[in-house]
Amino acid sequence: MKTKNPGLKLLDKKVDELGLRRQVEDELAQILIEHKIANLRRQQGLTQAALAARSGVSQPMIAQIESGKLSNLTLKTLARTARALGANLKIDLVPHPKPAPRRIRSGQSLAISAPSAARRTIVIARPSRRTTRDIV
Repeated sequence: MKTKNPGLKLLDKKVDELGLRRQVEDELAQILIEHKIANLRRQQGLTQAALAARSGVSQPMIAQIESGKLSNLTLKTLARTARALGANLKIDLVPHPKPAPRRIRSGQSLAISAPSAARRTIVIARPSRRTTRDIV
């Protein structure tokens, strides 16, 4: 969710800071699906009852889907609704972005736990000054 609006940029930053990116994107995707179903139905001049009859579900279920109040929308129901609207259902798996590697500055130490219960400290330094060493 990238934007030029300063208020939305701040919101975007806070979402990342709080670790809520996945939940926010899942919620937005759900809202988009609900709106797409309702818009396609209206464009085709169908009532909720007509769409329900075509997709083999009840009219109240179509109303719940479109309003976002259906908490357990199954893939099967979604596929039937898409088929009834003459639409294709597209499901995509998107990998999580990898966190940026943390840079260690010269002179900082990094503790690494070794399986042999020995604790090692590696000091990163410029090659001309110090070398990497193990402390047991």
